[in-house]
Amino acid sequence: MVCAETIVERLRAQGERLTVQRQWVIEALCASGEHLTVQQVQQLLAERSPALTETTVYRILQWLKERGVVAQTDLGQSGVVYQIIDREPHHHLVCLSCGQIVELDDDLMEGLRARLRQRYDFEPRIDHMAIFGLCRACRERGSDTD
Repeated sequence: MVCAETIVERLRAQGERLTVQRQWVIEALCASGEHLTVQQVQQLLAERSPALTETTVYRILQWLKERGVVAQTDLGQSGVVYQIIDREPHHHLVCLSCGQIVELDDDLMEGLRARLRQRYDFEPRIDHMAIFGLCRACRERGSDTD
């Protein structure tokens, strides 16, 4: 996992302004190493700064996403989550029926990236993707998404 100090140094080297609140959000994400919702990040920081609102945390997370530091992914029933983009990106398969989430290796996305480059002359940024469908158990039970 990339550490907070490395991210802060990289952003400063790019000329970015890092407020204390931005640094706290980076530190919280790095310390957790997990997928976190805006509310979870805000709760982790509530002790440090009770005045740090969910709206402020959301804006900081969007700022970090725009700079390629954080990935934002909608995991369906689990909500929108954020995670530091580290050296081992991954993705998720999300069952629309039971909510099961399976982690997927990034190498499976290389073919998609290559086709998007070739066919559309588009450089994709596939940092952290969720693919929705039905898991085997739900398909065998005849579950659907309704």
